[in-house]
Amino acid sequence: MPEPVQIPTAPVIRTSSVGGRPLSQPASAMQTAVQLTFSFEIASMQLTPSFKMGALQLRPTSRIVTMRLAPSQQPQPAMNLQVTFEISKIQPSGGGLGTVRLTPSQQQRPAIAGSPSFTVGGLQLISNFESAPVQLTPSQQASVLVTSSFQIATVEFSPTFDIASLVLNASSKQVAVQLAGAGSIESAPMFEIGNLQLGASGEISIMQLNLLGGGPRRV
Repeated sequence: MPEPVQIPTAPVIRTSSVGGRPLSQPASAMQTAVQLTFSFEIASMQLTPSFKMGALQLRPTSRIVTMRLAPSQQPQPAMNLQVTFEISKIQPSGGGLGTVRLTPSQQQRPAIAGSPSFTVGGLQLISNFESAPVQLTPSQQASVLVTSSFQIATVEFSPTFDIASLVLNASSKQVAVQLAGAGSIESAPMFEIGNLQLGASGEISIMQLNLLGGGPRRV
């Protein structure tokens, strides 16, 4: 079977110019920033002694993610293009998501439903978490969406010029977390990845997020 053709996202763009000679535009001028939204459920949450949010322990509920263009800093018509992909491989780096390989998918990412609340199944004190010693465990699935910023590194094409896969590099360890029925992702609180554990087949098994101060911020 022929190997996919790899196309890096740093080509030289040819544009018209004065004098009949084409001008080259550096690839850094291209927009390669995207956002990926993952589906997780809350395994547990750590609260501070004053019962404020401290950290979340999350488990993935699907390998399907949605990708959209990152909000541009330049004025332009609003676009909300979202495409679904399946996570093929994750290579963590520096405690964050690192490099993520995606393949096209016809499946839809599971929608989160319900209200921004859940029934508590357990409560215990965790001695090795001084800043957030109170742990709550949901008694039923409490779904959340996690959105993180990436840069497109490589696009791989099949011999028929279909997209075979995308390779993305995480821009930071900060993510936005959205509860069911809790408004838009733009107003969601920001967390930072504190710990990332992978399963035997390379998928995320547990991700710990620590709440950042300063309130909601755009990813």
